[in-house]
Amino acid sequence: MGSMSRPLRILHLTSASDVGGISRYLYNISEAMHRVGHRVAIAGERGTWHEVFEAAPWPWIDVPLRGGPLALRRCCRALDAYLRQNPVDLIHTHYRKATLVARRLAKRYRFPVLYTLHMPGIPMRGLWRLLTDLGDHCHVPSVEARDWLVQNTRCSPELVTVIPHGVDPQRFPRADRAEQAEARAGLGIGSEATVAAFVGRFEDPKNEDWMVDLGVAGRGKLPGFQVLICGQGPREKALKRRIARENVGDICRLVGCGDPKRYYAACDALLVPSRVESFSLVSLEAMCMGRPVLRTRTGGSSLQVVEGVTGHLVPVDRGAFVSESVRFLSDRQALWRMGEAAAQHVREHLAFDRQFKATLDLYHRLLEDYRGRRAS
Repeated sequence: MGSMSRPLRILHLTSASDVGGISRYLYNISEAMHRVGHRVAIAGERGTWHEVFEAAPWPWIDVPLRGGPLALRRCCRALDAYLRQNPVDLIHTHYRKATLVARRLAKRYRFPVLYTLHMPGIPMRGLWRLLTDLGDHCHVPSVEARDWLVQNTRCSPELVTVIPHGVDPQRFPRADRAEQAEARAGLGIGSEATVAAFVGRFEDPKNEDWMVDLGVAGRGKLPGFQVLICGQGPREKALKRRIARENVGDICRLVGCGDPKRYYAACDALLVPSRVESFSLVSLEAMCMGRPVLRTRTGGSSLQVVEGVTGHLVPVDRGAFVSESVRFLSDRQALWRMGEAAAQHVREHLAFDRQFKATLDLYHRLLEDYRGRRAS
């Protein structure tokens, strides 16, 4: 492998370049690695966010990692050809099928495999348990995700490292009242309106349809109420039908999957109704821009939300989420104070530079341990 002082060579295996937290995680880590001289490559299928990766200064390798056994065999052949010309020190996987592929390659090329659990609650019974490979080491972004992993798999605690996600305050600067008014003007929303935002994939376990319930419940209770729903996914058509059926098209607005910063800026608060999360990177982004968060008690919530100071936590319950959201949104001055505290909390405890340093340290530690085992 050579000296530890030389640049690292990391290959990421993911499902696809779809919109969502995994793609943002991959892009942010890869960009930071590339910026300081390490070599990075990403392999997976092309998804809805692929134009971002196409413009990146590191290679993308097209392989069918979402396919069945025959497709995964093609993945192995394609990646084997890549590795013969481009050796790597470590494969970092972000998907269970990807870890199966990585394990086969690791036996031939002799490198460790790191698996990141991005979503606890994945199926673990029957055939899924037999086909689950957690790599040589696991990374999780929250204590809640670690606890789920240890309780529901054969993974021992010493093989799990918690590294919370972080955001770069320069990319997500505080949006003051003037910037909020400007963002709202661009969306045709008045400065006195109450605005909630949702950012995420339209699929299980995000519970995006709860935002429609909120639109119904908030009508007439919150002045000029608007619910901005930013994202896309397999349940988009169902979401549109639900909005039409409940007659809340004037409140619940599907705004696509563009840069979420304009929606963070425009809103009074971000709402995260997920049934399961490993962390919720969008919560961190909104907080960094000065917006409080109301979210379900899922992975990462205890790191992000200081109750009543940076936001509010609710149980994973549709009725509780809707009623608490209406109450939470009813005091815009309190929301602004919590948003200021949220922005400071992120800068002090959850900045991206901490995440990046911890990730680099983990890569080096895994390589040292792997080389030590092979030398003994």
